[in-house]
Amino acid sequence: MKLDFLQKIREKIRNFFKEHGFACDGCGAEIFDYPVHRLCEECEGKMRKNDGRTCPKCGRKTAAEGVCLSCKSRLPRFTRGYSPLVYRGETAAFINRIKNGTPALAPYFAERMAERLQEEHQDLERFLSGESLLIVPVPLTEKRRLERGYNQAEELSETLCKRLKESGYGVELDTEILQKTRETAQQKHMDRKARQENVAGAYHVHKRKACHDRTIVLVDDIMTTGATGSECAARLFGAGAKEVIFLVAASLPEMR
Repeated sequence: MKLDFLQKIREKIRNFFKEHGFACDGCGAEIFDYPVHRLCEECEGKMRKNDGRTCPKCGRKTAAEGVCLSCKSRLPRFTRGYSPLVYRGETAAFINRIKNGTPALAPYFAERMAERLQEEHQDLERFLSGESLLIVPVPLTEKRRLERGYNQAEELSETLCKRLKESGYGVELDTEILQKTRETAQQKHMDRKARQENVAGAYHVHKRKACHDRTIVLVDDIMTTGATGSECAARLFGAGAKEVIFLVAASLPEMR
């Protein structure tokens, strides 16, 4: 009971500062028009945009036109992937801070994600008139979530949902549809095959009926090989999803 109470207090504090901060979320420099701008000019300039050539399947930055080498090796099972930023340099450092105790940075990335989704996904028009997108964050195990105090994918999903609603889209957020049933090993030093084996069978759809014939936006912080997104998408399609869009804050660029 005490843990639940403290969790609610932390969430209220985070929600307040999402809209009432007065300083750069990155370095603390004063910003007079916050939250119109959440980062100062210096921090914003360090963010590496995922522009130019991108893979038409997973959305990562590519060296040449067409499908990236990773997708050519094995197509991920999500319909399409999008990411506004490249997981390199300061961008990677900022996102890793979200994982390690600084969830206040999540709204900046979620707003960029909302912009990218609206720019890239041509079928979104139908969600302005009746039909609703289903936002599903990639889950943590309950143990890991309690240790961290939050799930970074949920933090991103909350602001993403709010921004899309403000733009007139029908949006529904459900944090209970997907569950992570077991801990997986850290994947930082794993190759693609090892990552796929690591996440295989680690996710379960808890509310199958909620997925039937729905367009789902699966949300996470980063995409490296796409193994996690692909595994989660497979489970969602297995529950009857019509389309699964994998939307992340940043993706690792194509490696050659």
